[in-house]
Amino acid sequence: MKADAYGHGAVRVAEVLRPVADMFAVATVEEGMELREAGIRKPILILFSCVPAQVGPIVEFNLTPSIGDWEFAKALNEIASEATPTKIHVNINTGMNRSGICWTEALQFLSKLKNLPRLEVEGIFTHLATADEVDKSFVSVQLKRFSSVLSDNDGKMVHVANSAATLAVPESHFDAVRPGLSLYGIYPATEKPILLKPALTWKTRIGWISTISEGEGVSYGLTYKAPYPIRVAMMQIGYGDGYPRALSVTGEVLIGGMHRPIIGRVCMDVSVVQLEPADKVAIGDEVVLIGKQGDAEITIDEVAQRAGTIPYEILTQIGTRVKRTFRPVSYNNEH
Repeated sequence: MKADAYGHGAVRVAEVLRPVADMFAVATVEEGMELREAGIRKPILILFSCVPAQVGPIVEFNLTPSIGDWEFAKALNEIASEATPTKIHVNINTGMNRSGICWTEALQFLSKLKNLPRLEVEGIFTHLATADEVDKSFVSVQLKRFSSVLSDNDGKMVHVANSAATLAVPESHFDAVRPGLSLYGIYPATEKPILLKPALTWKTRIGWISTISEGEGVSYGLTYKAPYPIRVAMMQIGYGDGYPRALSVTGEVLIGGMHRPIIGRVCMDVSVVQLEPADKVAIGDEVVLIGKQGDAEITIDEVAQRAGTIPYEILTQIGTRVKRTFRPVSYNNEH
């Protein structure tokens, strides 16, 4: 559920997944608090190490922190309930090298935690650095390192797999998996072992239509000049909404089921596209930025590639002023 459920809306997504998820995972204490305040009562794991100043909200909101250093563990133990110990998951660094206890020190650290009686080690985990790549050799290295820590597992929940590993590395599944991007119907790698259906369609509206003369420029800097008289339309979307400025000139959208190019620079609030002479469009008509319109489609992968980034960044940058509309879904065995 981190980063507002990858831009989809954390509270509503959690409500939908509540019947099928055993636990939710977030990146920050604040994200966990938001879910609790919305009435989500399932366990909520904070995936990244917290600082000692955050121990109060963790206990108050019954969140499950990841432990990656001794000072935080001590601070948490000081205020945790003696009657009901705070559950924790220990983050083992097996080669990602961005957080966690080094795998060579993990057994000693786990033993040391037994001296903190108000903490209960519920789980132990690591994160894979290259599961989304074709070459899985370093995945094997990390799993071997992680397995060396499990000799003192003692019934703890073991979890490793992100989306890519959930789909393509079955030996990493252990007791639980942590799908992220794939929850929203997007493949994290080139491998596509199961059918995924994108959950999100991003739309806007046309706000202005005109014709400009040969040689006239468009948008800030007038970087685009019309080679001949052309019809143009302004879309009510810009980088202030999270639509990448990098799509200036390179991006495309769907209007009337047809691909239409962005011309000129993407602005903070609006962007301009070129229309064809025969296009029958009106102010207020729908524009699809990501998704399907008729038989045409623009995928998140296409948008990310044109913007020189990855789908994760496109999704998590969709701004708060973009209205989210949620439609009910049903579960089946195919998706």
